[in-house]
Amino acid sequence: MAAVSAELRFRDGQRQNISVKVENNLRSLINGINELNANVSHLLSQLVEREKDREEEEDDSEDDEKDHQNSEHQPPAKKSRT
Repeated sequence: MAAVSAELRFRDGQRQNISVKVENNLRSLINGINELNANVSHLLSQLVEREKDREEEEDDSEDDEKDHQNSEHQPPAKKSRT
C-alpha cells in the first residue's frame, strides 16, 4: 500500500499535510489523486471564504468609523441658489 500526499503552506507559515492511501495499481492511483484534489480544493475554498468574511468585517468596521468621524467634523452644507 502507498499514499499520495500534498502539503499546504499557509501565509502564517503553518503547514498542513493531506494524504490519501492508494493501492499499487494505476486505477487506485488515479482515484487517489482525484480524492486528494477534491480535499485540497475543499480546504482552499474554506480559506477563501474565511478571508472574504474577514475582509467584509474589516470593511464594515472601517465604514462605521468613517461614518462616525464624518458626522462629527463636517462643515455645514452650502445652500444652493434656485
